[in-house]
Amino acid sequence: MLSIAPVRAQNVTIEPSQTYQTIDGFGGMNGAGWISDLSPAQVDLAYGSGAGQIGLSIMRMRIAPSNADWNQQVPSAVRAHALGAKLLATPWSPPAYMKSNNSLGNGGKLLKQYYAAYTKHLLDFSNYMSTQGAPLYAISLQNEPDWHPDYESADWNGDDFVNFLNDQGSNFSKLKLVAGESLGFNTTITDPLLNSATAGRYVSIIGGHLYGTHPKEYPLARSKGKQLWMTEHYVDNIDGNAWPDALDVATELHESMLSNYSGYIWWYIRRSYGLISENGMVSKRGYVMAQYARFVRPGAVRIGATAQPYADIVTSAYKSADGKIVLIAVNTGTHQRQLKVDVKDDRNGDFVKYSTSSSVNVGYGGKYALSGGQASFYVEPQSVTTFVQD
Repeated sequence: MLSIAPVRAQNVTIEPSQTYQTIDGFGGMNGAGWISDLSPAQVDLAYGSGAGQIGLSIMRMRIAPSNADWNQQVPSAVRAHALGAKLLATPWSPPAYMKSNNSLGNGGKLLKQYYAAYTKHLLDFSNYMSTQGAPLYAISLQNEPDWHPDYESADWNGDDFVNFLNDQGSNFSKLKLVAGESLGFNTTITDPLLNSATAGRYVSIIGGHLYGTHPKEYPLARSKGKQLWMTEHYVDNIDGNAWPDALDVATELHESMLSNYSGYIWWYIRRSYGLISENGMVSKRGYVMAQYARFVRPGAVRIGATAQPYADIVTSAYKSADGKIVLIAVNTGTHQRQLKVDVKDDRNGDFVKYSTSSSVNVGYGGKYALSGGQASFYVEPQSVTTFVQD
């Protein structure tokens, strides 16, 4: 039974003139080649932005060491690109002959005599995808350079990135270059290139993963004008429909947004723990992602907002490219809460409410009138709720 907690309604102040990062999008990894490819219907479900769809706008894919396998990435990438998605490609290992251990697995370093060959390998993949109708938006140099398991991997430290970029960085001028993608967003991997006047200028996006850590600010990267993307994570529960466990995704998305990340990319899109379940249906995690991805579209800007009006509620706000406000509230508590909203530009109009909870999936929750910048919103317990200016 729902109840309003016996505390005063808390204020949420929204400052449209106080701006932070521009949102590049929310995405997921397509595992074609390692697991079965997404079906066309599943791509539409993930990358469409209508009712019942997730609204993703970034697709991450693998650059296989052998070009004989590159065709595996084409069908879903072409379809996602047609739906407006940005395409990010990441290598897990250079071809074995280029590495110090002559193996795809167990780490090993890219040898300096193969810097040019590795650049050609990456750019050949980019060119191939373009000819197939799936041009890349961004390309990464290495997945998890600080992790060397027995599967495809390679070891890079900060000096390796600097040396490679000093030698080859200018060849990537037609693509946004991603560096880092550390297992735990380890900034010692990317600090050296950011502090290098030469190497740093070739990188547009600092990427990182969130295994064993939480989202956090990266002031050095921001001071150098770099975008921050969280390029891979999933939380541990193997059931993407477990509730309220799926709210962990909303909490991490909120923390990522407040850490000024411009992009957030889940691991496998379709998996038992994914945004789409193995039965092809959107999971609870997928609907939680949709509360952000469907309504905070690429080009939106995060704006000032009270971050934690209650101990169990966090909020963030965004301004779309056409100037409309979006407010997202994550309620991890067990009480319905009232938010008194004050938008500091005295705007009028209606906000439409959409929520995901144990009982609804991005469900319509009616309209709330905004008059002179003032409104009163309600959020249900253990839910993520998006208020979208109509």
